[in-house]
Amino acid sequence: MKVKQIYHISLPCNDLERGVKFYTDVLGMKCTKIGYDTESGGLYKDKYGMFPNIARLFMEDGMCLVLFQRPEEIDRGDFDEGTSHLALEVSPEDFEKANDELTKAGVRVTIDKPVVRPTGKAIYFYDTEQNYIQLWSRP
Repeated sequence: MKVKQIYHISLPCNDLERGVKFYTDVLGMKCTKIGYDTESGGLYKDKYGMFPNIARLFMEDGMCLVLFQRPEEIDRGDFDEGTSHLALEVSPEDFEKANDELTKAGVRVTIDKPVVRPTGKAIYFYDTEQNYIQLWSRP
């Protein structure tokens, strides 16, 4: 077996509406669906007694991010789950404005000075649900 590409990315949320607002208003994704996933959520319903409440958001390249409302809220701290993260590419122009825009939006930017590597540069922050996010740009 060989993996061809990522089909979609999924992140958990304590507050789905707050998560959607962050990814649309702050990161510019397009939301195409909010609601209960009755088409594919049967196994989830069997386990939790309800269909999952989800939002489908799309990036400029067509990649889909699915936000899932957690069945029960949890509190998370920095790096509770290690340094697993979602890395999102932005243009070099948007990267230069990103730290200021994220700060103005009330986002907690943890590494605001660009980490520069031969492959590009990055800053790191948490979304509203404490998911660790990297913004990356080509050099």
